[in-house]
Amino acid sequence: MRCEFDYLSVDIEVKDDKLSGKANGYLGETIQPFVDAFCNTMNSLKVIYRHKDGSLRHNLYNPPQPTKAGMRALMRKIMEPIFKTVFPATANLAITHGCQAKCVHCSADLFKDDNKSELTTEELKRVIDQSLELGCNIVIFTGGDPFCRKDLLELVSYVDKDKANMMMFTNGLGLTQSRVRELADAGPATINISIDHVDPEIHNKLRGVPGLYQKALEGAARAREAGILVGVSTYATGERLRDGSLERLLQMAQKEGFNEVTVFDCIPSGKFLKQTDLILKPAERKEVVALCDRYNKMDHPMGVICMSFINSPDGVGCFGAFSQFYMTAYGDINPCDFNPISFGNVKEKPLAQIWHEMRNHPHFSRRHMTCRMQTPSYRKNFIDVLPEDFRLPVPIEEIHRLWREKGMEKELEKVSAS
Repeated sequence: MRCEFDYLSVDIEVKDDKLSGKANGYLGETIQPFVDAFCNTMNSLKVIYRHKDGSLRHNLYNPPQPTKAGMRALMRKIMEPIFKTVFPATANLAITHGCQAKCVHCSADLFKDDNKSELTTEELKRVIDQSLELGCNIVIFTGGDPFCRKDLLELVSYVDKDKANMMMFTNGLGLTQSRVRELADAGPATINISIDHVDPEIHNKLRGVPGLYQKALEGAARAREAGILVGVSTYATGERLRDGSLERLLQMAQKEGFNEVTVFDCIPSGKFLKQTDLILKPAERKEVVALCDRYNKMDHPMGVICMSFINSPDGVGCFGAFSQFYMTAYGDINPCDFNPISFGNVKEKPLAQIWHEMRNHPHFSRRHMTCRMQTPSYRKNFIDVLPEDFRLPVPIEEIHRLWREKGMEKELEKVSAS
């Protein structure tokens, strides 16, 4: 696979499940170290699927390599040091806040506002276009639940699969036989199904839908049969480590044939925004990392994504406002889906302008090596200052107003200096 520019071309090849790359042209020698670093990083990851065209999939989020969409991921890495800026890799788009479930822990619940209108089909298409223009090579549809959106198939088809991997997060209820066939034709690369607990009754109770656990597994099986790659999205708590239920969920996922499991940290957000007792302790986080690593190294094709590792200094740190942005179904742009601070609305400003303003705010202009929403200093400045009845998301201007009201002069000085 070749990616070509006026003064540069890059060739990526696969041999024995390993990537190798060669940068050619006037800038070839300068760019080669970036190509080598990219290939070395990819080669350190487990291959969870081999496509018929010979490309390798290392996780369900990123495009397979080498493909046209995958090469865009490489070129984004190359362009960042050249232009001395950060381009987002992931557009995490809530296309609706409608949902068939009523989860007790919903992270998007406080974004719902009956006085606002969700983006129209054409408005969402413009956001997709602007996301790809910014450099995104991952487009994620979330909610609510995407299957509550009547134009879902049209939106899925609209994402250019030569430019980005298309993923959806769902509770699984919408994966009926007919809808799965339509989705396979529309071309979604991957689906993540939320499974909160390996015990069906606990899962169903947490989601407020009787029988949901079994329906989700049945929907996942239909999707896999149709050729769609399917993962599990879950979260870790200290209790689930101690009682073994997190490990039993990994065992279930292997048995069922899921391609991947993403284990998120239990993050205080949404309905649980100020419940910091949910944050994993350092020893628990290490235990989660060790468990995920053990299953990832098994001689089994299923991969395991461990956010306790990825969002740490040993991984890549916080994705928010660095390689990812989140959009509510009303068009508000936040650093991530767990972070309720908004930097603007796509109905009022171009996405590129909002991204630029977010990236130039002193609290978001540098790489943050831990998840902000689990970091006490960040929560003190952005979450603890919020009144209990505050409507989310919170405009950054309102945070500045609260700082003035509370006499937080140091934080205001940082903003003025930027």
